[in-house]
Amino acid sequence: MALIQPVENGKIPTTEEEEKTTSAGNDLGYDEFLQLLCAEMQYQDPLEPTSNTEYVAQLATFSQMESMLNMQNSIESSKANDLVGKYVIVKTTSPTTGDTEAVAGFVDYVEYENNQKYLYINGTRYSLDDVYQVADTEYMEAISLAEAFAASVAKFPDADELTLAYQEDFSNLYAVYDSLTTYQKTYIDEETMTKFEQLDGTMAGLVFGSTVLSLPEVDELTLNDKTGVESLRKYYESLTTFEKGYISEDHYNKLVALESKLAELDKESGATE
Repeated sequence: MALIQPVENGKIPTTEEEEKTTSAGNDLGYDEFLQLLCAEMQYQDPLEPTSNTEYVAQLATFSQMESMLNMQNSIESSKANDLVGKYVIVKTTSPTTGDTEAVAGFVDYVEYENNQKYLYINGTRYSLDDVYQVADTEYMEAISLAEAFAASVAKFPDADELTLAYQEDFSNLYAVYDSLTTYQKTYIDEETMTKFEQLDGTMAGLVFGSTVLSLPEVDELTLNDKTGVESLRKYYESLTTFEKGYISEDHYNKLVALESKLAELDKESGATE
C-alpha cells in the first residue's frame, strides 16, 4: 500500500484551506479522516488491496476515539462552568523571564475559543490548565472573617492592661464572634483565640468587680438595693465557667453576703407586716 503526494522544493505543498485547518488546531475530524481513508483507497496496492473489514475497523476505532474526545471535552467544559463564582489561584509562567506568578480571585465567566477554555479573573483571561487551586465561597468567607476578627483582636491591649474603658468595644467584638458559625470559628488562629479568651475573662471580672463595689456594704444594705443585687446574680449566672474563673473570690463572697443580708431583711419585713 503506497501513498503518493507531490513534492515541491523538498516539501509537500498545502492548500490555503489546509493551512486554515492546521492553524485552527491539530484535532483530526471526520472530514480529515475521510480524506485519509479515500487517499488510502485510491493509492492502495492493487495487488494487495485492503479489505473492507479493515476499513470498517478503522472507522470504528476512529469513532470510539472521537467519542472519548467529545466526552473529555464535555467534562472539561462542565469543570470550567462550575468554576464561575469560585475563588481560584492561577499560576502562569512569563514567556520572557520564566518567572512563575500566582494570581488569585473569583472567576467572573468562562470563554471557549478553538477548543480551549479560558477563565476571566478580575478582567484578565487565563487558561483553564493554569488553575492551581480552587476554593468555594463559604471557605473564602470563613477565611476573610477570621482575618478580620484577628485584626480586631490585635487592636486591644493585652489582658493585664485591659480596663473598663474598652467595655463597649469588647462587647461589639464579642457580638461579632458570637455571630460566626462553628465552621467559620475553626479558621481563627490559636494565638488570636487565646488572647480573645483572656480578654473575655478579664472583662467579665472587671465588670463584676465594678458592679459589686458599687453596691453598699453588708451593714448598710437596704431593701432598696434588692434589684441591684439580683441583677448582679443574674449577670454572674450568665457567665461561662471559663469567665467565672476570672471573678475575684472577695467580690463573689461579698455578693453572697449581700444576698444573705437581703434574705434577713425580707424576713424582718415580712414579720413586721
